[in-house]
Amino acid sequence: MNTHGEMNAVEAAAADWLIRQDHGFTPEQEREFARWLARDPRHAAAFDALAATWALMGEASPGAGRSASSVRRRVIPWWPVAVAAAAVIAVAFAGWSRAGGRKASPVSGPDYELAAATDVGALRKVELPDGSVIQLNTGSAVAVRYEAHVRRVHLTQGEAYFTVAKNPGRPFIVNAAGVDVRVLGTVFNVRLRPDSVDVLVTEGKVSVQSPVGVVASPAATAVATPGWSELVAGQKLSVELSPVTPVTVQPVAVAPTVIRQTLAWQERRLEFDATPLSEIVEEFNRHNRHELVIADEPLRSVRFGGSFPVADYATFVRMLEKDFGVVVERAANRTLLRQRTP
Repeated sequence: MNTHGEMNAVEAAAADWLIRQDHGFTPEQEREFARWLARDPRHAAAFDALAATWALMGEASPGAGRSASSVRRRVIPWWPVAVAAAAVIAVAFAGWSRAGGRKASPVSGPDYELAAATDVGALRKVELPDGSVIQLNTGSAVAVRYEAHVRRVHLTQGEAYFTVAKNPGRPFIVNAAGVDVRVLGTVFNVRLRPDSVDVLVTEGKVSVQSPVGVVASPAATAVATPGWSELVAGQKLSVELSPVTPVTVQPVAVAPTVIRQTLAWQERRLEFDATPLSEIVEEFNRHNRHELVIADEPLRSVRFGGSFPVADYATFVRMLEKDFGVVVERAANRTLLRQRTP
């Protein structure tokens, strides 16, 4: 194959890998991608050049800037994305070539933009140009924008774990449903639920500002700006989202076991300790397309414990059926859980 033909093949493969990454890698795909990168230095160069261009395209996608309550998952057909990728990759790769073979930086001037998401059951690691890292849980989405004096991330759905590189002159702000989490350099987790935003700090400290009309609990530590609460390592804060009553900010200290359970998703596990069945079912349903349904209301509050792979809802259901007398009705895409009648 001639050189031009080889480069066309490399560019096409890079576009294919970028499409797969945008949908969220499986562990096997991550290993296969690493092997592809290692085979030829041109692979990484082509992928980086396309990723930089794609990042600039992502923020301008339809639906950007909607409120969290109106956001819905957008399924983008692969073929128009592939056409767009093919159209821009030649320009991006040519820019890399003119730079003497050096990888082009994804940052143009003071700004950097990126949109990233995961499908149900997928996790994704996003490395930012300043050394910060975002780990996305299942069914999650973020939009990143770096400006001259601030780094901004909008969590539009799901959950993300942030490891932020310190930069006193350029604070890092995560926004979820109007709640701002402001840091200089620290490690923390943010989950956007339908009725709340949960923030857990594992290293350093953050400041949290809720939407207008917030009532802060006496346990909150006030900082310089009115409406801000400070949260330190080992503390969790939940901002309750309500369209009628004031939002309540309630920071609390959490035990190491609770932190481990909260972050177990990073190892593709779910950990429970005397947890209501309703919450356990919610977690399994977040990670799987097969739906668990509790048919009897009293069963929702019964508590269970254990540690399970995120995809192994079947083992949990068998445990309920065998050891706790729960009646199970199985279908192709749904499992119904009922109380056993006397």
